[in-house]
Amino acid sequence: MATTLTLLRDRVEEILADTANAIWSTGNIDEAIRQALHEYSQASPQDKETSLTLAADGREVATATITDLIDVTEIWCDYDSTDPDFPPPIRPFRFWKDIGTIYVMGQYEPQNADVVRVFYTALHILNGLDSETSTSVPDEDVTALAHGAAGYAAMTRSVDLAEMITVDRAAVERMEKWGQELLADFRLHLQAIARHRQDPIGHVPTGKLDRHEGDWT
Repeated sequence: MATTLTLLRDRVEEILADTANAIWSTGNIDEAIRQALHEYSQASPQDKETSLTLAADGREVATATITDLIDVTEIWCDYDSTDPDFPPPIRPFRFWKDIGTIYVMGQYEPQNADVVRVFYTALHILNGLDSETSTSVPDEDVTALAHGAAGYAAMTRSVDLAEMITVDRAAVERMEKWGQELLADFRLHLQAIARHRQDPIGHVPTGKLDRHEGDWT
């Protein structure tokens, strides 16, 4: 079952041992969740696609209508969903995220009314956070996300404690160390996810070659 902001917030509060929000407000926790979700998205973004219809001839394709865009991975042009070509019309391109523009390279110049199918990566969303109504995070990654959010919340709390004159310095250091440990575990999980995205099937080792085999070099 896809998680929601309320469910994830409850899990973070359990990790922080603060279910009554005596130390961390719901606003503090939501911001920590937002930070963890953004970092998670950089390691394992959503894979999405959409189609854009061009209003004029030209090689520049605006991406302003694509929300939460991280990067463009492939484009097909001209694309017809009712009668798609095989192989698909994949075009070389460059993408400038800061100005939201895809530049189509190669011999083919896109024409007015052409359809460009855009494959891209996007930030993940969480039902209830920032007005979202659905969740894209897989269930198997929710626990790691909760620990990442708890780590961010703990680090923020350590900064608050450091500014309090009456608080024992050792308490500040313990909170900071705990936050760092939570974030370290979270980032180990992100590294594993990122490796899986690069090699989803997994590496199958082969036997060692010797000089009697045909592939010996």
